[in-house]
Amino acid sequence: MKVIVRNPPDSLRLFIHKFWYISADRFDQQDICLPVLQYEFMFNFSEHFSVRDQKDALIIHDEENWISGLYTRPQRTATSGRHETFGVFLKPWAMQSLTGIPASELTNRIVSGSTVFRQSMDEVSGRLRETQDPNAKLALLERFLEKRFSGKDLPAYVIYAADYLQHRPWHHGIIKDLSNELRISTKSLTLAFKKHIGISPGRFLHLRLFNDVVTDLALNPHQSLTELAHRHHFFDQAHLNHLFKSLADLTPGEYRKHVRAGHVQPATPCYLQTASD
Repeated sequence: MKVIVRNPPDSLRLFIHKFWYISADRFDQQDICLPVLQYEFMFNFSEHFSVRDQKDALIIHDEENWISGLYTRPQRTATSGRHETFGVFLKPWAMQSLTGIPASELTNRIVSGSTVFRQSMDEVSGRLRETQDPNAKLALLERFLEKRFSGKDLPAYVIYAADYLQHRPWHHGIIKDLSNELRISTKSLTLAFKKHIGISPGRFLHLRLFNDVVTDLALNPHQSLTELAHRHHFFDQAHLNHLFKSLADLTPGEYRKHVRAGHVQPATPCYLQTASD
């Protein structure tokens, strides 16, 4: 298997977290993908690649490219045969600038790149398919994205607010404190989040807490769930269970069983391998 992960150039660093590429002569695997705080713009030239929702409804079946909005529920992916996928992980505020579509319209949705970008996407996808070298593919995608993001801007306070909610220690009233610091109402902050990020500040914070807990549990699956809840400032384990179940369709205890069974890699704690050959 060939794997490439690289940082974006300075011209794209505001909007893109990572470029990535994966290929294999044969790759048969099924995964459960739990919600993460990032969008994805992805290309697929594999023999087979599909995405299903938690109710097993088919969302993607061998499409060549798509944009994935923020998800607040799990998805199931399956790939088989010759494999080649690549794309970018976008920062939480990048979607509206990239597509011109309010991010809330893409939440819990996967949309074809051709639907959003029309003819320009078909042209780029064709050139990418013809290009053999993986690094040349990523360079071509980089140039496409530089054109899409050129001249795009967004309110600086949206970036500050997202970073604040992602990295500040959680406490009751954190969103109100953020609004006060920015000198805007919580209503204005919510409207900006839904436009640029796709969800409310409260739901964004839920995803952040969920990802913090999943990362912690993947690294230390033998810890007490009560201690886990208290360390992440939940009132009790029942509150942790409720949030976890609402986003993962699993309890923390069920997730821990997957970790102990070797289905989860600590470096990618939101991906559960359910089958492979």
